[in-house]
Amino acid sequence: MNDMERSTNRGDTTTGLLSGFKVELAPFSAEWAGRFEKEKLLLLRVLSPFSHQIEHIGSTAVQGAMAKPIVDIAVRLDNLHILSQLVEPLADLGYEYLEEFGLPGRHFFIKGRPRSFHLHVVDHTNAHWEKWIKFRNILRANRHVLEMYLRLKDDLAKKYADQREKYTQAKSEFINSVLAGHSG
Repeated sequence: MNDMERSTNRGDTTTGLLSGFKVELAPFSAEWAGRFEKEKLLLLRVLSPFSHQIEHIGSTAVQGAMAKPIVDIAVRLDNLHILSQLVEPLADLGYEYLEEFGLPGRHFFIKGRPRSFHLHVVDHTNAHWEKWIKFRNILRANRHVLEMYLRLKDDLAKKYADQREKYTQAKSEFINSVLAGHSG
């Protein structure tokens, strides 16, 4: 899951998919941006007939940030009615569709064994998009906030090494306070 997610549905599907994954943070790698760009080109083959935006989000999108080495990609569509037309072509690229996966309004796809990409698809009216982009941009622009966030992530990764869902939830308070404190 990316840094902005906070599960609101604690069903067996969400818990089961997260329970087997350890929280393992890797030092920043410039390779993450390259992986995003290559994957974006593949996604464009599927998305090009539709009005869309594609952004690299999460900590792998922030220079100098340690992160789980899973590249988070956000896609904003003008119309989610086309989602059913995307599931099969995305599956052909290796993506598994997990529906909303605990975050209403966001459609979640995963790729790779071990997991290498998370794809978050929303429509143009969804507030998640703005939050994801805003938080990424704040981290990119404000070294002090980034350093506080990295310390928090490191502490939480140690505390919740075997509880990935709790790790993600515990970051939410910090993320929400940063977003509330930065206008624009």
